[in-house]
Amino acid sequence: MRLENKKINTQIINNKYQKVKTKDNTYTLKSLEYNECYHSSEGALKETYYKHVCVMEEMADDFGDEIRILDICFGLGYNTFVSILNRPKNKKLKIYSPELDVELIKSLINFKYPKEFDEIRHIIDSVSKDLYYKDDFVEIEVANEDAREYIKNLEDIHIVYQDAFSPKVNKELWTLEYFRDLKKILNPKGIITTYSVATPVRCALYKLGFKLYTHKSDIIRKGTIASLRELNFPKVDFEEKLKRTKCRVYRDNE
Repeated sequence: MRLENKKINTQIINNKYQKVKTKDNTYTLKSLEYNECYHSSEGALKETYYKHVCVMEEMADDFGDEIRILDICFGLGYNTFVSILNRPKNKKLKIYSPELDVELIKSLINFKYPKEFDEIRHIIDSVSKDLYYKDDFVEIEVANEDAREYIKNLEDIHIVYQDAFSPKVNKELWTLEYFRDLKKILNPKGIITTYSVATPVRCALYKLGFKLYTHKSDIIRKGTIASLRELNFPKVDFEEKLKRTKCRVYRDNE
């Protein structure tokens, strides 16, 4: 989620959201409260897959029979739903996601998702109604809780989709202390994926001992992948960057 001032085929919904059609012909929303879109203009579906889900697919064999995903924050649910559509064969998905805007979740039953989502319409409806879904291969828990408190009760997470609104409007989900809490709940092979390439974000991850990588695809603007171990992704030479840039981070007490 990031600042997006460009308006394309917009429509105001419930005086809280602006419906926006993105370049891949899928729809997202702009929060009028935060003045940010849930996805970039590149495309809601396209961005979700190439910045988050394709990384999960490539890493799936490292995570055992069940892949435990933390989706920060649920929003329109694209990260969760696209993960389900691309669930690796013979793998179960356990997805945790905090979200304070319950009104938004309840509205998803009527949201115009891409046609690819038709096969999981029953899952979308269940999450929208009950904030929960479970079958033999997928379990989703959407928690109407503050993300900072919610994550303290989790453990052994394989992949974090770090997809909160930007630090400009939601700094508490980008601070050094926040990423320290994420590190505590990560599986030793766990990773964090995010659209952000901001220096304070990468600095926080670097200070905590994460190795920094970026995405292989040039189809979209690249983000950041963070891991405590070596990965087969293009590595970010952050030490070289620090020769030219001060390592400033966001802090809770600032």
